[in-house]
Amino acid sequence: MSQLASFCVGRPVRVLLACLALVGLVNLLVPQLEQVVAQDSTPIVPKQAPAVQALGKMDREFGNGKSVGIVFVVLERDGGLTAADDRFFKELLPRLRDDTENVSFVQNVTSKPEILAAVTSKDKEAVYVQVGLPGDIGAPSALGQIEAVRDITREERPDGLNVAVTGPAATIADMSTEVEHSILKITFVTVGLIALILMLIYRSVVVTALILGFIGVALAAARGTAALLGGHAFEVSTFTASFLTAVVLGAATDYAIFMVSRFQEQRRLGMPAREAAAVASSRVSSVIIGSALTVVLANACMALADVGIYLTTGPAIAVGIVVTLALSLTWMPAMIGLAGARGWLDPRARPAAATGWQRLADMVVSRPGRVLVAGLLPLVLLAVFYPAMKPSFDERVVQPDDTESNVGYALLEAHFPLNETLPDYILVSADRDLRNARDLAALEQMSAAVARTPGVVSVRGVTRPLGTTITEASLGYQAGEVGSRLTGAGEEVRAGEKGAHRLAEGAGELSTGAGQVASGADQAVAGAGRLLAGVRELQSGVTRLSDGSGEALAGTGQLRAGAARLADGLDSAYDQTTVAVNGLAAAYDALRRSLTCGIDPYCSGARDGIRQIYEGERDRLLPGLRQAADAARRIENGTVDLQTGLAQIDAGLTRAEEGADQLAAGSRTMESKLGELADGAEQVADGSRQVEGGTEEMAQSVTELRSGLEQAAAYLNETGKAAKDPAIGGFYLPPAAMTDSRFALASGLFLSPDGHTARMVVLGDTDAFDRSATERALEVREAAHQGLRGTPLEGSEVATTGIATIMADLEEFNTADFRLIALVALLGVFLILLVLLRSVVAAGFLLASVCLSYAAAMGLGTLVWQIGMDRPMDWSVPTIAFILLVAVGADYNLLLMKRMLEEAPDGSRAGIARAVTATGGVITAAGVIFAASLFAMMSGSVLTLSQIGFTIGVGLLLDTFVVRTLVVPAGAALLGPRLWWPRANTQGAHS
Repeated sequence: MSQLASFCVGRPVRVLLACLALVGLVNLLVPQLEQVVAQDSTPIVPKQAPAVQALGKMDREFGNGKSVGIVFVVLERDGGLTAADDRFFKELLPRLRDDTENVSFVQNVTSKPEILAAVTSKDKEAVYVQVGLPGDIGAPSALGQIEAVRDITREERPDGLNVAVTGPAATIADMSTEVEHSILKITFVTVGLIALILMLIYRSVVVTALILGFIGVALAAARGTAALLGGHAFEVSTFTASFLTAVVLGAATDYAIFMVSRFQEQRRLGMPAREAAAVASSRVSSVIIGSALTVVLANACMALADVGIYLTTGPAIAVGIVVTLALSLTWMPAMIGLAGARGWLDPRARPAAATGWQRLADMVVSRPGRVLVAGLLPLVLLAVFYPAMKPSFDERVVQPDDTESNVGYALLEAHFPLNETLPDYILVSADRDLRNARDLAALEQMSAAVARTPGVVSVRGVTRPLGTTITEASLGYQAGEVGSRLTGAGEEVRAGEKGAHRLAEGAGELSTGAGQVASGADQAVAGAGRLLAGVRELQSGVTRLSDGSGEALAGTGQLRAGAARLADGLDSAYDQTTVAVNGLAAAYDALRRSLTCGIDPYCSGARDGIRQIYEGERDRLLPGLRQAADAARRIENGTVDLQTGLAQIDAGLTRAEEGADQLAAGSRTMESKLGELADGAEQVADGSRQVEGGTEEMAQSVTELRSGLEQAAAYLNETGKAAKDPAIGGFYLPPAAMTDSRFALASGLFLSPDGHTARMVVLGDTDAFDRSATERALEVREAAHQGLRGTPLEGSEVATTGIATIMADLEEFNTADFRLIALVALLGVFLILLVLLRSVVAAGFLLASVCLSYAAAMGLGTLVWQIGMDRPMDWSVPTIAFILLVAVGADYNLLLMKRMLEEAPDGSRAGIARAVTATGGVITAAGVIFAASLFAMMSGSVLTLSQIGFTIGVGLLLDTFVVRTLVVPAGAALLGPRLWWPRANTQGAHS
């Protein structure tokens, strides 16, 4: 390093011009850092977070698959929305849809009155609509999309109408905008504080100007390099510029102070200016390199993180420190050599404060035990508060109340139920259509389990679209209805039972009468045969034929009357049977629509039996009775024709001789017809006997059915009463309901088009950003899994999302990132200290001291912000504070320890006192300036920056005035030569 220092001091103008040229190139040829940030798409919450994955799935299943971020456009007018407001709202929706570059989805709230009513407040003073964005939540690219939506809402807005774009994406956007607007203010405050402290320390305008010039060049170079590499080597965000500015300004100031102070120290020893510049640069270079490497390595570890704020700040800071280190090793030696040769940097007379550092150093090494306890006690007491810290994930409270997103939240809170626009969602996915009774019942069981989770106000889904189970779908309601219907059916059957018995008796009489008809028909056939024989004996049988024909005539009259009675009896049987069949139809219909009867095997078996009886009587018995009655009527009609023919025969007997042949032929015809009549009468008799037997069986079956229906009615009525108990939670949605328009509307909101994914909306009783909501989201996720156990949907994919769930996932990722970053950073810093100090004990001792300093700073931050001001610490504070405090704290202790190694390689207390005296002023000045640069972040409008700046700032002050001044020297004095183990002890130059 001495050769580089000599080159820079010997050719200062060339070195300075070369540095300026490089800095100019990276700022003129590369877009500004803010422009690069605007093109970045890195989200704060990792894309692989389960809640983010579920959010994407929900968009694909229920949206258009293009929306990643969500905002809400809220319209409000005190006193009620006017017709002009309604017209503006309806015209706003298509204008938003037309901006396809910035808007991916606009909820269709005007297509159905039910949906419009749902997004309109009860007092009719506010309405909102959901708008999807293609950019990730928290990504810089999403900021422009949200601003485009806000520009559209400002067009043609009626006077007096309040319009705000809010939602999680808008919250992050407003916070990022506030951070960006705070950067310039933070920069001016930082530079002003640094200039003031430099003037107090050096009381020289030239020294102050030289250092300010260097930190200005370093900041410009760091920003240009970050812009050059941003989006390629690493990601950037709006936080990149603010943290980069604070750290580079502080580090550059420290490095400049180290070199200027060492130069002035050499000048006090009488060394020429150029030689002093070269010596100071070569001797301090190793400390500056070690210091820079600890910061670079610690911040580079954040590239291993998943959370966006770490990915976009750590690597950029690391690159900025590398650039600052390069300039400190080139620009600063050249500038010191150039200005020092002219006497502009010569030191003033040693201030009286130097004797103060000497007295303090002597006191520390003379009573190391007491000093160590005195230094550790406040650190430990402050560190005790650290475990009490409860990080906040509410990004609304870290920004001013008048940001548009916060105004929008206030409007929603004033007119809509809590968490109306910020619920949690549960997604259940299966490999089949869920629109069936069993799966819907399983979804209802899961919804009921989630609803019992403490803090859950309501669960909305396809089985409970308004937050409570559909009344008509409850098992209690259904069982009661079925029981009532079965009771009515039983009464109808009981009323028709007597008619069925009368029908059986009538059928018996019908069978007897039909038998008599058949017997009479047989006798008629026999008489016809005898008539034919008598014709052959005309002379001797005319008188008998006349008598027989008269008898036949009288017999046919009786036959006609009997056939008429038969037909009447059959018609009566048909009517009575119809009454019984209708009763069976009502009973079967009631049982067919019952869920519980389908579940109960006894009721199901009875229902199938009734169906068989009903279908048999409907399809066979009733048609048979009708056919029999028609046949009897035809018999009656046929008998009248026969009577007329016999009368004609009786009239023509006088012409017997002339018509004998014709009479014989007519007799043969009569014989044939009477035979057919006998056969038909026998068939009627047989059918009537079948009617008699079947009707008796029917009467007996109906009696048994009545008894069974009464038992089923009693069972279902009892089940209905029991099932109304909420602990049972019965649910049944019949298939007919799937085509109901109300179900179709609900299923569109809670079931995917293919029916494979169901969505439930969970509303809690606390603010969605509150920590209790985050804890409840985890319980809801577990309750959803538990609720599906033992159901057909057990083992189905269950995912949860929503702002509270996303925050829960963010907390898990943040905890994992902190552990990983801390472990790697500690290991890296330890290795750097080990290489520079070549002592395991010294490296471990310094690392332990900065860790204790970090814990104390976090405890103090918790005490001030969370306990004292009731403003919980932001979730990002611990990780960022750890990286910077460990890295920067190790820097100061490294500078002190390196000087101890020079002054007391044997561990002598006198050498330790000299090291403390020599570095006291320098390290104190550096610590105060670095702390001031962090405290300057509190001038911004974002609470996160204020908390980070305060925590790191007080941590640096604790490290400067307690750890480096008391703990480290006292510990070194107690350890003595063991401090450098296993390094070999040698006699120090001043021992």
